[in-house]
Amino acid sequence: MSKIDWKVTEQNLSQELVSSDNRWHISKTQEGHTEPKFFLSNYDLLLTPHGTGSDYRECFEKFIADCDEFMRKVAAVQNEARMHMDTLLKAAESLENQNKESSHED
Repeated sequence: MSKIDWKVTEQNLSQELVSSDNRWHISKTQEGHTEPKFFLSNYDLLLTPHGTGSDYRECFEKFIADCDEFMRKVAAVQNEARMHMDTLLKAAESLENQNKESSHED
């Protein structure tokens, strides 16, 4: 029997990371040798403002009130994302400084 030589022509990778509270989702995809692509979403913001009611006016009143609540959620999620990014940047800076210090010791 002859040996089979496998050749990978293209590789597609997909990975999803989910925060422990299931609110933050980040998908990573990569096709072949291209740079990976990331897509970040927050499930608190998936449902856009809406209004329901027994008549036209009530729908609009509830929609307007829901917009206020949605803007509050957006601001809170934006602040949370900024704080997370600040933490990541500080950690990266700290590692960079540690690497510089250890290279000076050599």
